[in-house]
Amino acid sequence: MFSASANNGAGNATPTGMTTRGRRRQRPLSSDNSVQQPKAKRQRIPLNEQTFINPSATPETYEVKSARPSMVELKQDGIEESPASKQELSFRSKKARPSERFSKGDGSTLLSTNIAFDVRKLPALPDRLRVDSSIRQHGSVESSTGYALSLSHTHAIVWPYATPTHSPESFTFTLPYPSKHSTDPLPLGALVPTSASSSEPGLVVVMPTSGKVTYWESISSATTLDFMRQEQNGIEGSVLGMFSGESVIQMVQAESAASFILAFSSGRIAYLSVRDTHGRPKISTQFLRNNLGPASSGFFGSIRQALSQAGLQGDISAVRSQRSSKQGECTVVAVTSKGRLNSWRVHRGGHHDLLAEVDARSSILGALQRVDQANANLPAESLKILDFCFVSRGLEQKHVDMSQLQPPESEDQQHLLLLVSLSNKHTWRYTLVEVVLSTGASPENLVDIGMVRPISTYFAPPDPHALAKPRLYLPRPNIIAFLVFDHAAIIASIARPPYSPDSQIIEDNHLLPATFEDVVDLRADPTFEIVGSGIEEPNPQGFIANEGRAPRVKSKNPAAILLVRGAGTLRVAVADVERFASEQPPVVTAKTKLEQAVFFGVKEDNPLVFDVQHGPRFTDAEYGAAALELSREILTSTGKHFSSLAARVETNIKERVQYLEKIMSQITSLGVNLDRVTKWQLLWNAEKLHVASVLWNKHEEFIQLRPAASKKSMIAEIVEFIRAEEKSEPNQAKGEVDVLRHWFIRDVDRMELFVSWAYEVIKHNSKANLDQASLTVLIYEAVETYNSALRGAYEFRTENLALYGLGDEKLDHGILDGDYAGLPTPWTCHPFIANNVKRQVELSTEWVKQHWTTDPAGRNMLIQRTRDLLPQVTEVYLTLVQELSRSFLSSDDTKKLADGQRYRSLYEQDRHDKVVLLAQTENWEAGIRIAETHKSLPALAEILTREINGLRHQLETPGLAPEKMKEIESKMTAKENQVRECFDMYGKEFAFPFYEYLFTTFGVDALLGYEGDKKYKTMYLRTNRELAKVSWINDIVGEEDIDHAAETLLGLGMAKEQQVWSKKIELSLGKLARMAESSRPSSKASMSLQDANVNGTTEDAQVDAIDRELAIVNVQDELYTTQIRPVVNSALEGEEFSLVKETFVLKTPKKYKILHTIFEGALKRLLEHEALEPLTLIDLLTLITLPPETKEHMSDQFFSALRVAYNGLKGAQRVQAERLIWRRCFLREDWTRINNTTLKNDTDIVEVLSQTDLFQFYCTLYANQQGGGDKNEYRRLTPSEVAGVYTETLDERFESMEKSSREKMLEAMRWEDNNLLKHIEKHRLEQWAKETQKYAEEAVDQQYDETTAAGAAVGSPQPGSARRKPKALEGMNGQNGTH
Repeated sequence: MFSASANNGAGNATPTGMTTRGRRRQRPLSSDNSVQQPKAKRQRIPLNEQTFINPSATPETYEVKSARPSMVELKQDGIEESPASKQELSFRSKKARPSERFSKGDGSTLLSTNIAFDVRKLPALPDRLRVDSSIRQHGSVESSTGYALSLSHTHAIVWPYATPTHSPESFTFTLPYPSKHSTDPLPLGALVPTSASSSEPGLVVVMPTSGKVTYWESISSATTLDFMRQEQNGIEGSVLGMFSGESVIQMVQAESAASFILAFSSGRIAYLSVRDTHGRPKISTQFLRNNLGPASSGFFGSIRQALSQAGLQGDISAVRSQRSSKQGECTVVAVTSKGRLNSWRVHRGGHHDLLAEVDARSSILGALQRVDQANANLPAESLKILDFCFVSRGLEQKHVDMSQLQPPESEDQQHLLLLVSLSNKHTWRYTLVEVVLSTGASPENLVDIGMVRPISTYFAPPDPHALAKPRLYLPRPNIIAFLVFDHAAIIASIARPPYSPDSQIIEDNHLLPATFEDVVDLRADPTFEIVGSGIEEPNPQGFIANEGRAPRVKSKNPAAILLVRGAGTLRVAVADVERFASEQPPVVTAKTKLEQAVFFGVKEDNPLVFDVQHGPRFTDAEYGAAALELSREILTSTGKHFSSLAARVETNIKERVQYLEKIMSQITSLGVNLDRVTKWQLLWNAEKLHVASVLWNKHEEFIQLRPAASKKSMIAEIVEFIRAEEKSEPNQAKGEVDVLRHWFIRDVDRMELFVSWAYEVIKHNSKANLDQASLTVLIYEAVETYNSALRGAYEFRTENLALYGLGDEKLDHGILDGDYAGLPTPWTCHPFIANNVKRQVELSTEWVKQHWTTDPAGRNMLIQRTRDLLPQVTEVYLTLVQELSRSFLSSDDTKKLADGQRYRSLYEQDRHDKVVLLAQTENWEAGIRIAETHKSLPALAEILTREINGLRHQLETPGLAPEKMKEIESKMTAKENQVRECFDMYGKEFAFPFYEYLFTTFGVDALLGYEGDKKYKTMYLRTNRELAKVSWINDIVGEEDIDHAAETLLGLGMAKEQQVWSKKIELSLGKLARMAESSRPSSKASMSLQDANVNGTTEDAQVDAIDRELAIVNVQDELYTTQIRPVVNSALEGEEFSLVKETFVLKTPKKYKILHTIFEGALKRLLEHEALEPLTLIDLLTLITLPPETKEHMSDQFFSALRVAYNGLKGAQRVQAERLIWRRCFLREDWTRINNTTLKNDTDIVEVLSQTDLFQFYCTLYANQQGGGDKNEYRRLTPSEVAGVYTETLDERFESMEKSSREKMLEAMRWEDNNLLKHIEKHRLEQWAKETQKYAEEAVDQQYDETTAAGAAVGSPQPGSARRKPKALEGMNGQNGTH
């Protein structure tokens, strides 16, 4: 096929032609120039477990090997192959026709996606590369041919990278001149576009250090011919004219399919052709004229020039070519790292013209520093040109307008986009710089700097040891640029932003508006590295397109193809390139970054990583909002990452749980500090999804328990019962007919509504007269639903607190035990849930009570399960009510605060009531545990007491077997011991509720007779004043403490006793006990003299207080006995109070009804034997009008009132009461009549005065004073001294009354006071009072004189001649209240 011929031109080599003509063998011209051709083999190897064991198996891939033995011995230096690597381990797929090979689905795996682009892993990868990913390799991708090329030191591998099969039809070529050392540069290679004679591309490989060139005209024909064992066809040659130490560093395609441009380490540029002008294979090279490399060819001159030129101008960073519109021409541009640019027009055959040669360093540096202030702070000498590319021509005008790049003006201009860097020790800053080279312009106008776009998301330095240099791609239509580094690829928009008022300002200030930019990062794995790249572009303009051939791989939008060692082929494809120049271009947000990490970071085999921070960091608040929004989307399965179909709901939920966990792990890895509210909301969302998983499992359990005819569980019922506006409706037009699955996929965010509906389902079905068996099933499933859902939430919360950054929070039984301030109400304590769980507990308890039996044989399985679940759901209920009260009480909302108080009261009540309710279903032990957990010691005491009492009743069962009796007695003893342990453990907090329940349930006898404790029983009785009567019995009988018994009785009588007779007895007994205790010899003997004096003084004061109380009691008793009892005795049954009111009618105007109310209230209490307060008794004594026939039987009523005031009141209160007594006494008489003394003699006037109540009052006071039996020194007040009492303020009884009642009472007091003042002013009451006092005292003295004259030695004087005198003198009868 190929014929060998001598060629002495540039790049002369000894070819062996590859052709399809006759197979006539030709001799080489000389044996020295003869080069043995590469030998092609065709092998098949089936992919199975014997692949690595049986090397003799027939291979199914193509490997082209060189027949020339290696000149050096291959050692383990990274070049020598292992036996396995010598075989291609894949099946050979059916060879597709060229028109079909790349038109079908790509079968790719999505690795990442966002609003702007997708990253996919293409399936096609040769097994050699898949198996051994550690070898040094680099490569390239040609979308025009549809093939990718990978080169190692020993092999070249070509495969169709876009084919949808995992083991594509691949071609492996063994290089005839392998590298000698692993540290040598890797071979350079390129695919030669298809020729007219072949549908497959050819391959050119150049060895960098030796300059050896190997060319295969077609990859498929080489393997086919070798497989048929015919003579191979190929060509080998060398790059002639290379300097010592010089190496090829780059290779790019030139103006035709068979020509290339080579760049050398010395800075020289060469033209390489692999076909002659007739299209026959022939290798030739020609160096281009430039000032980038040395001109002389001498050995020392070449070294010297190479070093000097490299130091001054920098090495060649990149060389690129662009096809000209003229046939057979292309423009070649080479750029050094320091910014020197050379351009040539190259013709077919290697002829060339130097177009421009310019040092653009200063222009580029100035533009960088002008546009980006950060660049101005970096050293100018650090400037480097890393790569560049040509700006495509021939675009539609709309695309030209979309780009920030300058529109093309002339083909004589070279329109370039450079990747430039500035750096220091700490950072690298990359920038895209638009450069236009003009041919034939003046030196100062050769370079025009256009767009300068800083890269703001990537600052990592390029790896000097990377297998591939950084690359810059600008695919058509020049809107998106791809920057490819060794471990990252940057997608940067250079679209013109939409017009805004700020656009002109930004442009005038040489600022670049912010446009889309994002980074695709590889995992930090030493195996992973981007070793080659290429692009796919829509409507490509290249050599093949101009020759009329369509590209093998078609793309609607630009894409970058990355060859990643250890991972495979990745395609970074823009979704809609024109959108970047729209009014709403894509924007990188915290949510998009988080989405990528969440949905793709969970895949363990994903070579991408998403936690690398690039560029300006989003704020914590932005990440928090993004996390919450993404969390809600995961709960509702909204977004392009979710489907509305889930064959296995449990698997679907587990995947979403993983996504939620990934949110937090990503947030943590990024170092984001979320606020407390956001953390809790994220945790609560995760709880809902976990609970959904729990409920779905319960649903499947319920279905298994149900009969075949009834498969609709409580879970399914709830979903149907939830109102339409509270759930998303499935779209039946799209086939969404399973309502239950739809809810678990779309509505998990409304879990609080779901959980609360269980009770409503039962309520509705019970109203629908559902049969008992079905109700039992529903009740069991409802209890199971409530318990598993809420308990599952609490457990998940406890286990995942640290994951959500809440490790410092303290939980109490799964709920927050502390600060709820600022937090929303947790979903687990929604008021609907609290209300319905409470009702469910009550309903289930009642249902179990009705249908549960202690006989195991007759038990219903579901009833038994419901009974067993009652303690758990009760504990869940108490926990959620406690959580709800804590949450509401921390709110600033007044309504929530009020509700919080209500829920706290409900918790305090129900932690007793609902725990005690467990005793009705005989859940004794569970009730005890819950009572202790929630610190409800009253419930604990009640449950223990009821259980012991129940055991006691069991012992009373007739015919009980001895064994059973012994078992019950043992259990009862254990429970009684448990009660004693509770006494020791909890003290009075347990003891007091225990005795309270014992007393209220079983009475005083059980309380006093309990022998399990003595200390706390006495403490309980002495603390509870209502049980003072029982306490003093316990003091005497149980404690033998007479002194405290007296204290108890006295305290009861003086402060608490409401019945007057009981009060009198208690005070009397207490006084007697006190006197008896103080008079005991043992008591006196144990005291010192000083203690005895102090004790005696104290005893006197206590006795005096008792005497004062007894004096008040005696006044009330005397009033009832002498005045009320006679009326009551004559009344009919039930008419007593009416008759009393008629007998003792109040003589005040009806206008002052308040006085009637006070009087009748006091009179009724007197009738009912209630102990009246001093002020009430004073009102009664001063307002009542006693009948004449009974009035003589008691002491003067006003004097009695004065005694009550002196014995029961103190300070200002007593003074005010004293003034009231005197005022009402003054107002008892008609002073208008008395003051009119016309036609009256002295005797008549004195007789009138002696008939007044005032006269009797004065007589009693004077007689009491003369008798000396009363210790009180009563004052005589004048009318003017008592005026004004209670006209401005009232006594303490009226403080709690309504304002209107207080006003009415003040009005009545002012009425009394006005009457008094009228008598003082108009009827000389002041003088009449003095006269009355004088005559009263004279009458008492006269009575004493008469008694003395009669020789009376003991006793009180007897009545004299005055009719009222005897009653006045009764005050001297020693009635001092001591009795």
